[in-house]
Amino acid sequence: MMRVGLLGLGRIGAFHAATLAAHPWVDELVVADADAARAAEVAARLNARVGDALDADAVVIATPTATHAELLMRACAQGVPAFCEKPVATGVEDTLRVLKAARQSGTVVHIGFQRRFDAGYTAAREALRSGELGALHRVHMITADP
Repeated sequence: MMRVGLLGLGRIGAFHAATLAAHPWVDELVVADADAARAAEVAARLNARVGDALDADAVVIATPTATHAELLMRACAQGVPAFCEKPVATGVEDTLRVLKAARQSGTVVHIGFQRRFDAGYTAAREALRSGELGALHRVHMITADP
């Protein structure tokens, strides 16, 4: 059993909150959001509590992109394993700072990028690598953000 913190309760954060609240290994969900009313509503609906989401066994970061690097740095400093929605940061320099912090602290940091596990994208990658598609000149990707 574990206590999981969740930072950010917008569309994707609320989705993660519901998933975590239903997970049998999560015995306590601690949520936080810049919008206190939204945090209270989600907490009440999912039998979670509003609090310091970094005071947990693990944390999920679903806040606006500009906050990711700093929150990941705090998680690493506290030794809290983190799952963060993409991207790590808004620039390469901050991304490298997070990488260095994770390596130095030994903290597990995972960045959510669902396409890496998508069967269609995997098949396209293999077709490209094998030469089946020929020379690649352009990629045009479309998503409906399911």
